[in-house]
Amino acid sequence: MHQSMPQRLRSLLFVPADSDRKLAAALKSGADGVVFDLEDAVSEHGKDDARFKLVAFLQQNRESMDAALLVRVNGLSSGHLLKDLAAIIPHRPNAIVLPKCRGVQDVHRLCDFLAAFEVALLDDKWDTAIIAMATESSEGVFGLSSYRNAPMRLRGLMWGVEDLAADLGAFSAHAGRELTDPFSVARTMCLLAAAQAGIDAIDAVSTSLTNASHISQEAARAKRDGFAAKAAAHPSHISAINQAFMPQEEEVRWARNVVNAFSSVGASGVARLGDAMVDRPHLRLAHRILSHVEGED
Repeated sequence: MHQSMPQRLRSLLFVPADSDRKLAAALKSGADGVVFDLEDAVSEHGKDDARFKLVAFLQQNRESMDAALLVRVNGLSSGHLLKDLAAIIPHRPNAIVLPKCRGVQDVHRLCDFLAAFEVALLDDKWDTAIIAMATESSEGVFGLSSYRNAPMRLRGLMWGVEDLAADLGAFSAHAGRELTDPFSVARTMCLLAAAQAGIDAIDAVSTSLTNASHISQEAARAKRDGFAAKAAAHPSHISAINQAFMPQEEEVRWARNVVNAFSSVGASGVARLGDAMVDRPHLRLAHRILSHVEGED
C-alpha cells in the first residue's frame, strides 16, 4: 500500500472549497500542504455545491499539484462525511483533516471508513493519513491523552481557536497578542499530546490577516515551542511560515557539532561541546534538526 503523506509539512493553507477563485489561487500559494475545506468555510446549504466544485478542480489539477492534498471533511455527526469521502478518495488525498475530534475513538471510526473507501475505490493501493483537529471543544481537550496508541494513519494533531472559543462562550481567545489562559492551556496540551503520540503538532491559524510581522512572530514562537507546522488562513501568510520553520544556519551548525561530538565519544551518554556538556536528549534534537535538512539524518 502506498504511504501517501509527505515527510515534512511546514505550512498548511486552508482554502474554502466553494470558491473557484480561491481554489485556483491555492496552486500558487507555495504552501507545503493545501487543506481544501468542506466544513466550516462552507454554509450548510452549500455543501453539495462545494463538493462538486472541489471534485471538478481536482479532476483538472490533481496530477500537477506540487503541494500535498488535504481535505477538511465534515464531522462524524454531520451527515455529510460519507458523501465527502466518496467524492474525495478517488483523487488520492494525502490526508483527511477530521474536525471536532473528541479523542482517538473518532480517529478509529474514520480509519474504518477510509479503509472501506480505499478498498472499493482504489483497490486498496492508497493509504490516506489523518490529521485531527483536536481542541475544538472542551471534550476534545480532555480527550488529548487518548492519542498515545493511535492508529498509524494519524499523522498530526492540530489545535484550533474559534470553535473552542464558541464552546467555552469566550468572546476572545486573546488579550492583546497573547492567548488567554484557557487557550494557552489547550495549545500546550495539544503539543504535549502530539509529542506523547510521536506525531506532529500543528499550530492554529493566525487571526491577523494583514500584519506580516505578527505572522512571522507567531510562526517563530510555534517552532520554538516544538510545533512541526502552522496552519494559515490566507496565502500571504505562507512565506513567513515556511521561512520560520526552516532550520536556521546556526541550528544546523549546532546540530552537526553535537553529532560530531558524540561520534568522538562512542557509546558515552555525554559529550563536550565547547565549554558545555551535552547529553542524549541534545543528540535526539540534533538528529531531528538534521532530518529536516534535505532528508539528512
